[in-house]
Amino acid sequence: MKVRRLHSAVLAVALGAGILASAAPAVAATQTSTAVVAANWPAPDWYLQGPYQTMADCDLAFNDAALNGQYTGLAYCHWFRGGGPYPPGFYYEVYIP
Repeated sequence: MKVRRLHSAVLAVALGAGILASAAPAVAATQTSTAVVAANWPAPDWYLQGPYQTMADCDLAFNDAALNGQYTGLAYCHWFRGGGPYPPGFYYEVYIP
């Protein structure tokens, strides 16, 4: 029995389309084709919120933001090693279209 393998380019396109569809909550729900989603989806406006000294502090702020409901999307707390104007620490991300 032959086992077929996907070429890396085909796999990368399939994974990229899946990631794009999951990252575009409002657009992906209304569009039927990932090609259309890629053509219509603008650069996302994600902003870091923080820094927090501990993961517990970040969790508390994240939960507060989730209950507040003013953001279209939230990405859970993660460690950011710093760069640009952002010092190292725990951050969560918010999406503001």
